[in-house]
Amino acid sequence: MRRPNVPSQDSVGRLLGFIQLPAGEIALVIADVSGKGVAAALLMPSIEVALRMDAPRFPSTNDLLRAFNNVVCQITGGHRFISMFYGKLCPQSCSLEYTNAGHNPPLLIRAGLDPSPLDKGGPVLGLLPDSEYESARIDLRQGDVLILYTDGAVEAENPAGEQYSAERLSKTVSLHLHQSASQLVETIYTSVSNFVKQPL
Repeated sequence: MRRPNVPSQDSVGRLLGFIQLPAGEIALVIADVSGKGVAAALLMPSIEVALRMDAPRFPSTNDLLRAFNNVVCQITGGHRFISMFYGKLCPQSCSLEYTNAGHNPPLLIRAGLDPSPLDKGGPVLGLLPDSEYESARIDLRQGDVLILYTDGAVEAENPAGEQYSAERLSKTVSLHLHQSASQLVETIYTSVSNFVKQPL
């Protein structure tokens, strides 16, 4: 596993991190607060603290986000929403249970196969109290690559107004599956940066 070498919370209210769970499981979290600027950035620390407190209490990802949605509704008063992907990785069984609350679907990429978007879940957090969420479970294989990202990557635009897109992201990763996790992160950054700087 590898995440970008940046703070877990940034100035536009994003979160990317890991949470150690009981029985050796690891939670993978990526989230994005609606809106930008100081207000969004100040909200995320409260959300992260609440999530870290709640995560060990719920055995399933959908039960956690069902309860956490109500927490976010109370914190934000319905004035902001949060997209979130929450996955629970079990190293013993090489499996991932996940729930996606309106976030950009992470991409599971396997050599020779089309990318699989992890989109099972429900609505964004913080708008509708008592919303229902689904979970899904996938078995992981050696060589699988799982890409978690926010709209900042796939909606990056070149001078012609074209977006980088999830399709370009998955193609970039598919062409570099031989790389290590850290190398792949740098490859993606370089690809997005070069795309944005393309001349007209």
